[in-house]
Amino acid sequence: MPPKKQKEATKSRANLAEDEGLDWLKPRALIKPDDQEEVSEADLEEEVGRVLCTVNPQWVPDEVAYHYGRAMFVAKPKPTYGKAYPLYIYQGTAIRKDSDEAKAQIAAGYGMVGFDDAGPKRAKVKKSAADEEEEEEPEAEPAAAAEEAKPEEDAVVEEEKPTEVEVPAEPTEVGVEGDETVAAEGGEEAEPEQKEEPVDDGSDEVLDIKPRVKKLANQFNFCERAALTYNFPRRSVDTQTVPPPRANYGATALQCIIFDFYQEDYAKKLKEKEEEKPKRLRKKAAKHAKSAQQIHDEQLAQRIREAWAILERLVNQNIYDDIAQDYRYWDDPSDEFREGMGSLLPLWKFQFDPMRTHAVCDIQWNPHYQDLFAVAYGSLDFTNQQKEGCLCMYSIKNPAYPEYAVITESPIICLDVYHEIPYLVCVGRYDGNVCVYNAQLTLESSYQYKSDSVKDKHSNIVWEVRWGARLIDGEASFFSISGDGRVVQWAVMPGELQATTIITLSSNVPPIPGPDGTMITINSCGSCICFHPEKADIFLVGTEDGMVHTCSLKYNKNYVRSVQGHHMPVYRIHYNHYNNSIYASCSGDWRVKIWEDGRDEPLFMFELGSPVGDVKWAPYSSTVFAACTADGKVYVYDLNVNKYRPICIQAVVSKKTKKLTRLDFNTRLPVIVCGDTKGTCHVLKLSPNLRVMCKPPKKAQGVDQRTLQIMKLDKLLSLVRDPPFTPGVVDEKFEED
Repeated sequence: MPPKKQKEATKSRANLAEDEGLDWLKPRALIKPDDQEEVSEADLEEEVGRVLCTVNPQWVPDEVAYHYGRAMFVAKPKPTYGKAYPLYIYQGTAIRKDSDEAKAQIAAGYGMVGFDDAGPKRAKVKKSAADEEEEEEPEAEPAAAAEEAKPEEDAVVEEEKPTEVEVPAEPTEVGVEGDETVAAEGGEEAEPEQKEEPVDDGSDEVLDIKPRVKKLANQFNFCERAALTYNFPRRSVDTQTVPPPRANYGATALQCIIFDFYQEDYAKKLKEKEEEKPKRLRKKAAKHAKSAQQIHDEQLAQRIREAWAILERLVNQNIYDDIAQDYRYWDDPSDEFREGMGSLLPLWKFQFDPMRTHAVCDIQWNPHYQDLFAVAYGSLDFTNQQKEGCLCMYSIKNPAYPEYAVITESPIICLDVYHEIPYLVCVGRYDGNVCVYNAQLTLESSYQYKSDSVKDKHSNIVWEVRWGARLIDGEASFFSISGDGRVVQWAVMPGELQATTIITLSSNVPPIPGPDGTMITINSCGSCICFHPEKADIFLVGTEDGMVHTCSLKYNKNYVRSVQGHHMPVYRIHYNHYNNSIYASCSGDWRVKIWEDGRDEPLFMFELGSPVGDVKWAPYSSTVFAACTADGKVYVYDLNVNKYRPICIQAVVSKKTKKLTRLDFNTRLPVIVCGDTKGTCHVLKLSPNLRVMCKPPKKAQGVDQRTLQIMKLDKLLSLVRDPPFTPGVVDEKFEED
């Protein structure tokens, strides 16, 4: 073989890359990202060993399944492959030699070797081609055997050319092929000049020639020779980085767990904010932070206070034992001899020493706890107004001191206890603000919610507040009415109160010119508010000019209807507990009136000879109501007994020094509580004639008490109603709209 051809045949990939026409084969520079982690050579060369063992940790020896036919667990059959799980199955092409298909292929000549036997042939080859040209005579038998093997090998090479499997581009001599094979085994390429050098000992090299096997032709791999092109080698660029840390985590996401995580995250954020503050502010906050010892001391003090409260109740029960006995067992025996007349028995008096100069502006029993009532301390003397007020909660178990008391910055004029959450109390203050107090919190926290003193507050006194129905989103809400003529709804949002003006009360007074000539509309001053017991969107409003307006949350531009109820400010409106169309109103014109929806004239009217501060229907009877006046008396009426005169007139305080302001019936106990202008709350017990229950008729013995009370009131109304009357005027108006 000429040296030039030998050089071309021995060219490697590295030699080809040096040509200018093969620039695409040149190596490319590896681009690394800037943030790639630098790994040392020792870490890269470190071998990570993995050990495979025969024990499968995921193997379940006895697997069972529930059999619905037998209604029991049965053992599943074990797999035939034992503990091994096949992860990947590939269908190969190898077949057994003793099968029929293999015998047919062998008979056709496929899979046969190119020699008589299956073993390798041994041939002696000379190292130099020059020695072969000098010798004319044939060599010995080993050389002859090698010459005989040449044509056979060439034939095998020619047969393998179409398949392009392990065959070079051009056929070469055995000697050269043998030299290249030896060089490949040594890892080096032999130069042509080195092959031409003679060997001193003149010995021949023995080569092991492996037999060639006839391959099966692939009938589906057809390529047109004219369309064959050069296939460029594929190149792939890989970047190895450190894998991120991973961990398996599992937990049950309950609502309480989610809440705890939110609390931890919120505390963490607060801590980060504290760290961002300057050091002087952090030191100031650290002074006020409570240590573990302080928290423990507070908890211990709370336990001591609870123990002292129980002990105080025991002492007061012994001190006021005679009053407790009268409250429990005594009934006025004179009621048996005076039919239709009753009396009020004075029991306890409640007074808070810091509030002796304040007036009881509002009072209400707790709807859940029958022995607890809330009191709002303020001032009704506007010429000498107090600078502060107080919210107290008294229990008849401890007349000496209130269970809860908090001093406010402004006098409290009204309050209302939430019927769903009995420890929430909303109050209206003299300065126009409204607040919500939580009796479960400590006194240091004061109010829990307060209106904004800049944009949301009333511009006048808040005369009454009432809790309303919950909003669509579930937030609690309450309503307030003020002397500025606005009815405002307050939504108790997390951390704040959101105000919405429901209606602005208009007046019949024509607009008056202002200082700059602008006509100013005069609003009517609201004094009280009362919601319909069943229809949460209907409410009554009393004004200082004596009007009683029926309003709706759906119609905030105008009144549903209006009635000229009184000639002086309306102090209180209250619905009957058994008939939702009947309500009572009281005013400073000395009169108490009983109204029915749809009528412009009252059903009953009573004159008490003094301004009436409050009126309430009894919860146990449909025809009994009570009123308190400025001359210190409590009037109790029963329309079923006497439609013209009260059945009880009880003087509670001296009219020269004190005036009664508010009263309220207990929903479970036969007592009422009323307050005066000197900060004293009086608890009075009703005599038997004032709390008479209805007796069922002989024909209807199984009728309950509520039905009997409704029948009694309907019978009374049928006697005083005018014949031409169509009930439900308000309802019809809403149905038409």
